[in-house]
Formats: sequence, structure tokens, C-alpha cells
Amino acid sequence: MTFGDLKKKSEAIKERIQFYFELKQGAKQDKLHKEEFMQELIRARTDLNAARNNYNFAKEPALLEYYIYEIKAAETRLNYYLKLAKQNNLSNEGFLSGLVLSGTKRREEMG
Repeated sequence: MTFGDLKKKSEAIKERIQFYFELKQGAKQDKLHKEEFMQELIRARTDLNAARNNYNFAKEPALLEYYIYEIKAAETRLNYYLKLAKQNNLSNEGFLSGLVLSGTKRREEMG
């Protein structure tokens, strides 16, 4: 084996190591993005629950109207995230089934 052959093999090994390193880094990034996305889903669900809870305790008509809009906005945001999860094949995640919305509930139904 000549020096040139050794140099070529060395370069090939370096490239392979770099390739696997980049793959591993990409997998870490994907996992990080997935975790951040799931946290955002949980945050959206929490916001919706808070808006519904606030609606239940509001007494002023202006506040009731405000919380209706807040509930609708939170539902829209959560449904958007659920749609993205489904498009990215995250719909089989365990807790996603509990996030599905059945629509806006009236004050009497929410109590």
C-alpha cells in the first residue's frame, strides 16, 4: 500500500465519520424540535383550559364575550398544532388523543 492509498483511505474514513456525526446531530435536532413542538402543544392545551376556566368564573358580559373569543383563538391554535402533528406522523403519540377538541362548549356545558 502506498502513501497515496493510505491518504485516500484516511480521507474516506474522515468523510464517513463526518457523515455519521452529521446524521447523529440531525437526529438530535429532530428530537429537540419534536420535544419543543410537544411542549407547545401542551402549552396550547393549557391556554385553552385556562380560557375556559376564566369564562366559567366571569360575571361581566364584556368579560364573557372576551373569553369566548379567547377560547375560540385557543381552540384554533390547538387544532392547528394537532393538524401539524398529524401531518408529521406524530398522531400516534400517547397524549395526543386527549388533546382532540370537540368544539366550543356553552357555559352551561362547561360547568
